[in-house]
Amino acid sequence: MAMRKKAQVSVEFLVVLALLFGLFLFSVAIFSERNSGYIHSRERQEAGLVAGKLARAINGVHLAGEGSEARLLLENKGVDFNVAVLGNAVVVEWQGNYVDSALVTESVSAEALGLVGFVNVRNVSGRVVVENA
Repeated sequence: MAMRKKAQVSVEFLVVLALLFGLFLFSVAIFSERNSGYIHSRERQEAGLVAGKLARAINGVHLAGEGSEARLLLENKGVDFNVAVLGNAVVVEWQGNYVDSALVTESVSAEALGLVGFVNVRNVSGRVVVENA
């Protein structure tokens, strides 16, 4: 009879342990889903900051007139952004997503921009030139 009670306690323990493990797996799945949403939101915000910062510099130099210059620091915060000036917008693209920021002029020349280091923005004969420093 004592052996039967020990076996029953062991089976009950295993059932409770399996339920706790299932609850743990469920909570990990919920947490990872929320965490990935947070990461996507943070990447989008970082891309928007980069696009806005560069667009403000380009607009400021354009409106200030010929000979004006600005220097700004573009930082890569762990996300591989591609930055381009297309028409009258600064476009920041990453992993199939993009964010843009409007420009007041289409007269912009921009080379491929790296997000680590300084960028020079200059107004040369009415055309805004953007280049890595």
